[in-house]
Amino acid sequence: MDGALSYHNGLLEQGYSEEEALEHTQRYFPEFSLDGRKPDPAPPPGFEAIPSKPKSVEEKIVVENPVINLDSIKFKTAQYFDLTVDTVKENKKLAIGITSAIAALLLIYIVLQIPASTHAIEGSWTKADGQIFKFDIDGSFSDGTGNDATWEVDDDKVTIVSEISGNNGQVIVKQTLKYEFSADEQAMWMSWLSQEIDGEEYDSEVACILLIKDSKSYPSDAGQYESETPSWCSEEEM
Repeated sequence: MDGALSYHNGLLEQGYSEEEALEHTQRYFPEFSLDGRKPDPAPPPGFEAIPSKPKSVEEKIVVENPVINLDSIKFKTAQYFDLTVDTVKENKKLAIGITSAIAALLLIYIVLQIPASTHAIEGSWTKADGQIFKFDIDGSFSDGTGNDATWEVDDDKVTIVSEISGNNGQVIVKQTLKYEFSADEQAMWMSWLSQEIDGEEYDSEVACILLIKDSKSYPSDAGQYESETPSWCSEEEM
């Protein structure tokens, strides 16, 4: 076998290819093999020789260079660009929608902060005896007695409904008054038209009163409005 290998290697040194060297060597040395295997042994007595399977030769793995398809790349790039543009448009619409919603909520908040009424009767009014009538913007009324009361205006009339605690429980007092303002709306004349207690009507002993808005000195303030006293409220009644 060493002679066969030397002969084979000599052919390679002379420039023969691997296949050519193997073919020429096996012509003179039929049992020569490059896989290092020994020749098949003789079969056992009574058996015919069965040739062994030759050792498989590893297949060469051919790696092909990938082919770059420029048209495919351009098409996919265009698709991605279109998708990006659509996404930007959708986000822009969403941003505009959110901004509009916030603006609407802000407008509603501002509207809710605007007083429901800006009637001239709102505020604190002082009587000649120093008692203060307070008409709050939320419709509540107070006169210093601590009773729960509300007020409501209808044309030149104002209705005041009070809940007064009595020995027999709550008493509902409803007073309807006629009113009129001075030219600067800083003075107000009021006259009782009717008074009801738990639905039963009573006569009022007070005919007409003059009230001054946010007065610091009632006597001097009231003197400024004597000439504006309405005809239905004479000075004698005040």
